[in-house]
Amino acid sequence: MNETLRFIITENQKHLESPAPIVTRDLEILPVPRKATVVIGVRKCGKFTWMRERIERLLDEGVGRENICYIDFSDDRLAFLRAPDAEPSLISDAYYQRYPQKHEERVYFFFSEIQYVNRWAQFINRIQTSEQCEVYLTGSSAKLLSIEIATELGGRSFTWTLMPFSFREFLRFRGEGEEIVDFSSRDAAKAAFSAYLEQGGMPESLILPAETMAGQYHQALVNDVLVRDLLLRYNIPHAVQVKRLIQILMNSMSRLVTINKLKQRLAGEQKKLSGQLISEYLEKMADCFLLFTVPIRSYNLAVQAVNPKKVYAIDHALAMAFSEATGDNRGLCLENMVYIELRRRTQQIFYYKTRRGGEIDFAVGPDHSILLIQVCWELGKEGQTRDREIDSLIDAMEELECSEAQIITAWEEETIVDEMSGKTIRVVPAYKWLLER
Repeated sequence: MNETLRFIITENQKHLESPAPIVTRDLEILPVPRKATVVIGVRKCGKFTWMRERIERLLDEGVGRENICYIDFSDDRLAFLRAPDAEPSLISDAYYQRYPQKHEERVYFFFSEIQYVNRWAQFINRIQTSEQCEVYLTGSSAKLLSIEIATELGGRSFTWTLMPFSFREFLRFRGEGEEIVDFSSRDAAKAAFSAYLEQGGMPESLILPAETMAGQYHQALVNDVLVRDLLLRYNIPHAVQVKRLIQILMNSMSRLVTINKLKQRLAGEQKKLSGQLISEYLEKMADCFLLFTVPIRSYNLAVQAVNPKKVYAIDHALAMAFSEATGDNRGLCLENMVYIELRRRTQQIFYYKTRRGGEIDFAVGPDHSILLIQVCWELGKEGQTRDREIDSLIDAMEELECSEAQIITAWEEETIVDEMSGKTIRVVPAYKWLLER
């Protein structure tokens, strides 16, 4: 077993560079001393590629190959580490037997699919305290997609969440980032944004023919999360009901939902689930980074509980692969896109209802600096849509004592100053807003 591990470690050191071009991610992941760096996120969002990028950076900085230990524990040759009586210490023993002098040097351990290793947490905690090392972990199991990480590692970890490609990363993938970011070509910016709207940000899907395979890829990915990260991980017995619940939620992208209406919908299709189970499954979907719900802005938990929640998918193209609608979904996709970008920037995301019943898509940040955001595909120069969006924002700004707000549209750009209140609303095209730091 030691011999197998030593062979794999040595073999991997010969092939540390990625065979394919790597798209640099905007998320700056910084190691914390004596804490494992854990990178989590939905399946196929680029965690493995990020790990390879980090390895290549170390090589460029002059770190020797022998100081880098990369192991993918999904390798079938390492199946012996999954046994209940397996000793994970074999991993570090094999490395330091191969390089005994490295006890005195900094070593970089990169472990992919670490959840396959028996008693992996105890092993990680031990090497962090006994050796001079940095430890990086990724995994596809829900074991590494939940709050259990903190419990398993006893506070000896720092977790980073990797999302699908942002618009900026999407441009980088297409090789046209700098031109677009500098807005030297509005036509190029609009064309790139239209492509992002259609294709989404799941890295692997972008190399597939959009017309024939991308939709199938997105559906297969959701089914993979359903089976492996939900049904098997949590031993859920309601496979048919949960699958249909996911389909309904994907079709509810950027809309308000209630537990009671979801319950009634499923019951009407002979797929009964209790309200409590639906609520629990929604939480687990968020743990797996598949679907998220956004509550109304209130610090009264009872108020949040009785009000509908807005639902968003990890990627708008993922949701569209399940769409049953025949109309124009561009506005809903745009709102979902804005939500995911907001999650990259903050965790304090709510929607807001004014006293007159106007709905504000997003009320973001703490009370002393709330940012109000409306999202609509087209505002127009006049008409009901323009009046509704502006009036609701003005009401919310007065109620929450905000001086500024934003309306994110597909292409429009202007500054609106309300004559009565003096409030300022900035109308900004999505392709610009998505590229703001």
